[in-house]
Amino acid sequence: MNPEEELPPDVLEEAQNVVLNLLPTKSREVYECAYTRFIKWCEGKKIQTYSENVLLVYFSELATKMKSSTLWSQYSMVKATLNIKNGIEIGKYSKLKAFIKKQGEGYVPKKSRVLTNEQIEVFLDTAPDFKFLMMKIVVIFGVSGACRCHELLQIKTEDIENIKAGLLVKIPDTKTKKPRSFTVMGEKYLKFYEKYVALRPKMFNEGRFFIKYVDGMCHRQVVGIQKLVVYPKK
Repeated sequence: MNPEEELPPDVLEEAQNVVLNLLPTKSREVYECAYTRFIKWCEGKKIQTYSENVLLVYFSELATKMKSSTLWSQYSMVKATLNIKNGIEIGKYSKLKAFIKKQGEGYVPKKSRVLTNEQIEVFLDTAPDFKFLMMKIVVIFGVSGACRCHELLQIKTEDIENIKAGLLVKIPDTKTKKPRSFTVMGEKYLKFYEKYVALRPKMFNEGRFFIKYVDGMCHRQVVGIQKLVVYPKK
C-alpha cells in the first residue's frame, strides 16, 4: 500500500496547500493556467504519462502560435507545476530543452523605448499640474526608488517622511520580501509632493498615498495598477 493512502484526508489536504505555496505568490494564477492548459491537452489526446516525447509534441504545437520568449515562459511554468504537483522534473529532458532553445534562433526581441533624464525633466517642468500632478509624483518616486508598479501602489502616507530638502520613502512590500527605502531630494520635487498632499481630502481614512486625481482635484478613490502601467506611454 502507498504510505500516502494511509494519511488522513485533512493531512493530505494541508500537505497539498503547503506544496501550492511553493509557487510564486503574485503569479500563481498564471502558473496554474499554464499547467491546466497542458493537462487538458493531455486529456484531449488521452495521454496519462508525461514523458519527454509527450512534452516535445505539446511544445512543438505551442511553438506554432507563440514567440520564443513566450514559449520559454510556458516551459518554465509547466516545469515548476509538474514538479510540484506530479513530482516530474522535465528539466532533465535534454531533447525538450534543446528544442525550446532552437526556437529562439534568429529571434530579435522588441525593445521598449526608454525615457531619458532630460525628457523626464521637460515633462516635470512644462506639463500642467492641473492634469499631470499625480503622474509627476509617480514618475519622481518611480525613478528615484526604481519602483515597480505594485510597490508604488502599496505606499501609504505614513511610509513617507518629510526630511530636510526632500523625502524619505519606505517600501514595505518588495519582490524580495525585504523592506527598503529611498530618498527624493530637491526642492522642486518636494513642492510637487506638498501640493498633492494639500489636495488630498481631509478625514480620508484610506492609508494608500496615491488616490484618484482628476483636473486639479483628489477624489476618495484609490488608484489601480492599470492606471499606473500606462503612465510611461502618456
